[in-house]
Amino acid sequence: MSSSPGRSPGERQHPAIGVVVLAQLLREFGQDPDPLLAAEGLPTGHHLTHHGTVAASRELGFIKRALDLNLDSELGLLAGQRHHFGVFGMWGLAIVSSDTLADAIRLGLRYIDLTHTFLTWSFNNDPDGPRLSPDERWPVSTARRFLLERDLAAAATLLVDLLGHRNALASVSLPYPAPETLLRYQAIFGCELVFDAPRAEIRIQPGSLEARPIQANPMAARLAEEQCRQLVDQMSGAGSTVQAVRKILLEEPGQFATFDQVALRLKTSTRSLRRKLAAESSSYRQVLDQVRETLAKAYLRDTRLTVEEIAARLAYSDAANFSHAFRRWSGTAPGRYRAGAMISARKRS
Repeated sequence: MSSSPGRSPGERQHPAIGVVVLAQLLREFGQDPDPLLAAEGLPTGHHLTHHGTVAASRELGFIKRALDLNLDSELGLLAGQRHHFGVFGMWGLAIVSSDTLADAIRLGLRYIDLTHTFLTWSFNNDPDGPRLSPDERWPVSTARRFLLERDLAAAATLLVDLLGHRNALASVSLPYPAPETLLRYQAIFGCELVFDAPRAEIRIQPGSLEARPIQANPMAARLAEEQCRQLVDQMSGAGSTVQAVRKILLEEPGQFATFDQVALRLKTSTRSLRRKLAAESSSYRQVLDQVRETLAKAYLRDTRLTVEEIAARLAYSDAANFSHAFRRWSGTAPGRYRAGAMISARKRS
């Protein structure tokens, strides 16, 4: 088994369900998962349940050991098919209770840390059409294809749970050559498949964002979202340094606390804070960028502030620097992003 180069997921905690699903798959292939689980210091036998959490680094090690068995080249697709909303607990309930597909996507990304994804997901709704794009949070080496296909198949599975069909899928892109047979991909996605693409991506039919989930329930959605918010807060209190830094930065948008000020607020040294962030595969600069991106999209989507005014509110020296950063985050210019958001808003009205 080869190891991951560069940074690792450190001791970030994941819900145990991802390990449970894969262990069950191995059993169905006639393989005992317990030796592989034990080798990574994970629970075995009846001690492995979907309750609780596991270290993401151990989960990744288990995935790589499972892949070394060479049971099925599309093991990720098989695992993703089992990721119905019930697998995700309160996060899944919040999604399926949402008022529209667009609401479900935004809420899902807002609380993505409650899932066991190894990827960073972004959503863009520009004139070229809405799309979901996953990127690696850290180098995952031989597990890359498995993790991409697991999450993409899970997204398609959740879409059916939400709407009862897959018609909202326009295309799915994957950044590697097509396999010899596409039957399983076609059965799961039922849309245009693009291989050897520059990046993985799910494109959504533009008219589908306002589709109403079959289990939409405003009261259930509010309650579930509140529970998600509390769970994220608990994660922060339990030692998620990234969450703690993000919370401080959001307290005074436009006058972001410096790295030294954040360390002072958290009652730790700058050296210790830097080490803790690195253990979660992050840094002060990365967290600040994420906060700025979130606020920038909200300002562009929900206000009439000019690009210059938004740049000032996000503590950029000028609009050009802000525009450059926004292109890096979203792949499009601020003005184009706002135009796409306005078109979507008009369709909703």
